[in-house]
Formats: sequence, structure tokens, C-alpha cells
Amino acid sequence: MALGLSFELSPAGSCEEQPSHQALSDRSRPQAWLQESIRKIIDKSSIKFICSIKLDTKNGKTEDKILVLATWRLSFLAPKIPAKVETTFNFLEIRALNSHPDHQVIIDTDKSGYTLRFESREHLNHVVSHINFALSRIFNNSIFAPSICHSDSDLSEGSRKYSPSSETSVETQRACGGFSETYAALCDYNGISCKEEVQWDVDTIYHSQDSREFNLLDFSHLESRDLAVIVASMAYNTWFTKLYCKDLRIGSEVTEQVLHTVSKSSSLEEITLENAGLKSDFPQKMATALSENPASVIHSINLAHNSLDNQGVSSLIQQVCRLSKGLRLLNLSKTSLTSKGVVSLSQGLCSSDEYSNSLLHLDLSKNPGVLSGEDGSNFYLFLSQPNCLVHLDLSGTDCSVDSLFGALLRGCCADLSFLNLSKNAFSHRKVKDTLPLFRQFFSSAFSLTHVSFASMKLPPDVLRAVLMGLTSNPHITDLHLDISSCELRSAGAAVIHELFPRVSSIATLDISDNGLDADLLTVLPALSRHPSLKHLNLGKNFNIKNRVLDEVLQKLVLLIQEEECALQSLSLVDARLRSRGTVLVNALGSNTCLRKVDLSGNNMDDIGAKMLSKALQINTTLRSVTWDRNNTSAAGFLDVARALEHNFTLQYMPLPLSDIGQAYRSAPEKTEQALTK
Repeated sequence: MALGLSFELSPAGSCEEQPSHQALSDRSRPQAWLQESIRKIIDKSSIKFICSIKLDTKNGKTEDKILVLATWRLSFLAPKIPAKVETTFNFLEIRALNSHPDHQVIIDTDKSGYTLRFESREHLNHVVSHINFALSRIFNNSIFAPSICHSDSDLSEGSRKYSPSSETSVETQRACGGFSETYAALCDYNGISCKEEVQWDVDTIYHSQDSREFNLLDFSHLESRDLAVIVASMAYNTWFTKLYCKDLRIGSEVTEQVLHTVSKSSSLEEITLENAGLKSDFPQKMATALSENPASVIHSINLAHNSLDNQGVSSLIQQVCRLSKGLRLLNLSKTSLTSKGVVSLSQGLCSSDEYSNSLLHLDLSKNPGVLSGEDGSNFYLFLSQPNCLVHLDLSGTDCSVDSLFGALLRGCCADLSFLNLSKNAFSHRKVKDTLPLFRQFFSSAFSLTHVSFASMKLPPDVLRAVLMGLTSNPHITDLHLDISSCELRSAGAAVIHELFPRVSSIATLDISDNGLDADLLTVLPALSRHPSLKHLNLGKNFNIKNRVLDEVLQKLVLLIQEEECALQSLSLVDARLRSRGTVLVNALGSNTCLRKVDLSGNNMDDIGAKMLSKALQINTTLRSVTWDRNNTSAAGFLDVARALEHNFTLQYMPLPLSDIGQAYRSAPEKTEQALTK
């Protein structure tokens, strides 16, 4: 498949909008009977011009031929019936087109050369004009457009007017920069059918939404070579600035065209190829492609969930740094990055102030061991320099969290908003020495909105330092703090009980799966009447005996019934409350603050469904309820269905697929009836 053109395509509108020419004389035009025969073998809607010419042969003689000029190609036919195409080529195969005196034109293509004579300058000008016009629409006057048309004598103004270098040759009103026209030209060049659905989606959906992001998932049902042509059509397109592909394996054909587009595009700013099955050498090839494109404006690269070569990644980073806009986003999550790769990456990041002044989003997550040991020191050096990082995800990198905060304090206080350190560890020998750094960072950060320490053993002293720092921080509000699965237990519960009421910046708190259990009796009062707490996740903390569970649930009911309660959402996923949880479900009926609840995984049986049914009949504030894995039978679903008929404020309740499957096996007809309701 001839996609890797030495010059390749961009969008266009429709060459049928070609400028009007004077009516050509009928002299030298084929007879009507021959023209009719030609239209039977060449799509008549694409034919722009037919005329007689003389074509030089290899033995020095000339032959009479019929030239057929179509939208994207030139064809030569013998002047006889039935008409038969002897030679045809797409305009993109032309490497040079030279005009000479006596109406002569010499055309050099990829495969051959042709010398032809027209019977009038008028015909010659018409053909050259159309070819120039078509190419100008394909290349959108890119600096990479080939200059193929030359003349030994003056061409008419009509021919020069539509040359590829003319600034007026491409009007700006074509849908999405004329993508559909370029796509059609490339399909013709590669000998594949032009998919009208692609053109319709771009011209109608993308255009109406003013979308600048081309999403390959919209065409994931097409074959690989169709996708390759689609990507190739972006190379000179000036409309689309983003190329997006996630969870779609792209083959070598498509990858080749992605690289070609990177090497030619002067508009592409963001590229996402997440979990796209890229080969390990892709970063090195992309670095090479960028080096060939001085006009590139790429600043955001997401290659997450692909196994990549470390040295190639380093080369890519260094190359992007040389570009005009620097690097704003880099996502290398789960890319088999090693500690050596991070050393190389860190050296690249530290090599230029461009990174400190441009890099906003950095994700190295899910690369185990990548920041362990001394190899992470260069990376911490970059973080310690004043920078403009807004989003930093180092989850699952085995970074030493306590060693990190000194760097964060020095370089990231001003702009850092999102910080994910989950699934890492503390080197407990150094914790006491670094506690002041934790406290100072969380008291000094200006912009934090999301912090995660999830799935790591969080020492109580660190939790204390974090909360005390937040207590004295006047800059941040609406913070999401995720300390789920941190093994807090009684010691952590004591810290929350003591300090949380004094923290006014936390709006979302996730303390699920911390073995709090009976210690919830001391935690819940600390959360009560909290003015800023809007979202609370308490799941997997209820492994306690029935009597204590009843006390905890009563305190939880009191918490959500407080007049001053600011809670908007409550999650009790996998709390395993069993039938005792119905006291909480029942309290939802009169609750006026909660907008969203998730009660999945509590095995509350049909009695729980019945209580939910009653609550939903009178509650007017809930907008979202998630209810699954509660051992609900068809009878329970019928209760809920009847309640929903009387509730006009609930907006979202996903199908409880787990319980539905179980109920359907035992009572299929009743279950269907409930679901229909």
C-alpha cells in the first residue's frame, strides 16, 4: 500500500469548486460516441475534461491518445471503441511537470515519464491549472508541498493562480480544513474505496461540534489500511490539532502514517496513543520524525500502556524540548520504563529551563522500581527546581515518599494541583526526620486540589503532619484527600478524631479499607457538622460485631441527619452491613443533604430493597443511587421499580448487573417484569 509518500496529504474541500475557465473550443475534442464510451469505464462524476493529444512513444514516434482529466488523476486512452484505459496515475505520483513551447508538456511520475502535445495552449493551461489546483487543496499550501509545475514559457494567469504556493489557492471555509477532500485523494492514490461515512462524520459531526480532536475510535470498525489513510490525511491538515487513540491496537501501517504526520504537520499539538500496541522502537522513530519537522508545534505526548525502549524515550524528550512550544504533557504510565530510563529522562528534564517553564503534566505511574534507590535522585533534582508542574502522578513507582517531599517543597508549591503517590512506601528510618517537610509542604501549597496516599502504609505521624499542615494553609479549598487502604486502624483514627475538625480545606475524604471498624465510633463525630466535607467514602471499615455495628450505624444516621450537614455524597461500598444496614437506608427517606449514595456490596437482601423503595418514594434530593451485590431477588427489584414510578427527582441508577444475573437465574419472568418497570 503506497502510503509513505515523499509528499503526502492534507485536508481539502472539493476540487469541483475549481475556478471557471473560458469555454473550450470543440476542436480536438473526441467525438460524442467516444466520450460516451469513456464515461462507461471512468466515473463520469469525477471527469473534469476530455481532449485529444499526441503522446511520444519510446521509438521516437507519436500516437494519438485521449486524455481524461479526473478529480485526482490523469488517464490516457486509445481513440477507439470500446474505450480502454492504457495509462493512469494519481496527481500525487507526479514528481515533475514541465511545460515547453509548442503546447508540449513533459510529466515525470514515480514509475515513468510522458511527453505529450496539446492542440492548443488553452487545453494545456486547463490541465495544468486543474492539477495545480488539486494539489493546492491537498497540501493546504504547506511549506512541505512539492513544487512540481515548471514552464519554459509564460503560462496563462489561470494556470499560475492555482499553483500550490499561491496564498489564495485554498479558501478557508471548507469543513474541518478540507479533510474529506484530502482523504478522497489519498484513497484514490492508494487504490482503496473512499468511505463516505468517514467524510460524513468529519464534515457533519466534527464540523458541527467545532472539534479539533480526531478520535480514531470513531472509526475502529474499519480495516487497518483504511485507518492508515485517515491518519495520512492529517499530515497537512490545519484544522485538527489533536490525534487520539486509546485501547485500540494499531498496526504497522497506521503507525507509519502517524510518524509521517508527525514529520509533516504544522498544526498537530497533542498526540495520544494509549494502549495502542506500539512497538518498543516507536519513541526513537518519533524523535526522528520530529527532527525532520522544524514547523512542529507538538507539546503533549501520551504513550501510556505501551512497552517502550528507554533510550528512545530519552531521545524523544530531548527532541520535543527543542520545539517551539516545549513540552507541556508527558504520560509514560506503564511503559516498562526502568530506573536507567528515568536517569536518562531526568538528565533531559534538568538539561533545559524550557521544561521548568513549560511542563505541566507528568505521569510516570505503574512503572515498578523506576524511582527506587539512588536512581531517583536526578528526578528529585528536577522537581526541586522552580517549575510549573500542575499534575504529577508517581503512583506505583516505588519512590521513597519521604525523600520526595523535600523536592516538592522547594519546587512545586506554587502550581501543583494533582499529586498521586499511591502504591508507594515510606522508608521508616527517615520518617521522623522528614515530618517537618510534610507539614511545611501542606501548609505552603497554593493550588492543591487532589492528593492520594492510597494503598500504602501511612504512619500516624505522617498523617498528623499532613493534617496539621492543611490546618494552617489559608490558600486551598475543596481538596480531595484519598487515604484509602493505608492501614490507619486505631492510631490513625485517633489522629483523625483529634485534627480533622480543625481542617477546613478538605471537601472529599476517602478513608475506606483502613480497618477502622469499632474506631468509627470516634471517627464519625469528628466528621459531623464539618462545614467543608461534601463527599465521604467509608467502605470496607465495618468488620465488627452486631452490637457495635448498630452503634456505628446510629452515629452515621445522626451525621447525615444533622441540619448543618454539608455532605452531598456517601459511599459505603463493600461495607457488608447486611440487614442491619436498613436503618441507614430508611434514614435516606427524610434526608435533605445527600445527592448521591453508593450502597453496593452490603448483602442487605430484599429487606434492604424494601427500605430503599420506601425511602425513594419520599426523598426528593437524591440524584444518584448505586445498588448492587445486595442479594436482591426479583421481588426486591419489583419493590424498587414501584418506588421509581413515584420518584421524579432521581436521575441516575445503574443496572445492578450482579444481582440481576442472580435473580434472573431463579425467577426470569419476575426479574424481566421488574426491569421493564
